[in-house]
Amino acid sequence: MAKKALTKKAKIIIGVIVGVIVALVAAGGIYCVATDQNPVEATKSIFSSDETKLVAKWQSQSAAGLSAYVFYDDGTYDSYLSTINFSGTYTVKGNKLTLKNPETSKEIIYKFSISGKVLTLTLLEEDGKEAEESDVSKYDQVDELNQKTLSDLISDLQSDNEDEEEEEEEEETTEEETEEETDE
Repeated sequence: MAKKALTKKAKIIIGVIVGVIVALVAAGGIYCVATDQNPVEATKSIFSSDETKLVAKWQSQSAAGLSAYVFYDDGTYDSYLSTINFSGTYTVKGNKLTLKNPETSKEIIYKFSISGKVLTLTLLEEDGKEAEESDVSKYDQVDELNQKTLSDLISDLQSDNEDEEEEEEEEETTEEETEEETDE
């Protein structure tokens, strides 16, 4: 008889454990839907907060010297376009980063992730309007920003254009020489 009572107690304990696990999975699913995260991102965020990793200086990968962000631990940020600075406040909810500029009343919402020293921002909303295209930008964490003035950026563009023209001229010359050799 004692054996049957033990089995009954074991079944109750197992039932309780399974019930708790089911409740946790259901709560996790609701959390993922509410924060628009996949379960892997949600689980990662439990153990390491991207919000604390966000506090740093970030330089654009595709537009180095043109675009950058600095996020501070007091919930403020600086956004740089060349050497022009825009300041505001930010909030993080799950994997969503909301930037607010009090001077212009603009609000931008990004989906964000940090992998190593790379910040990825995907535009979701701008001033309450859903983004039409999935605009993804990547930023490298840096110790110091290397912003360029507009005249530096223009000089870089002119230099790039001159380099491209020289390459095209070299290709044309090579093609002409090849044609002359085949004609002979």
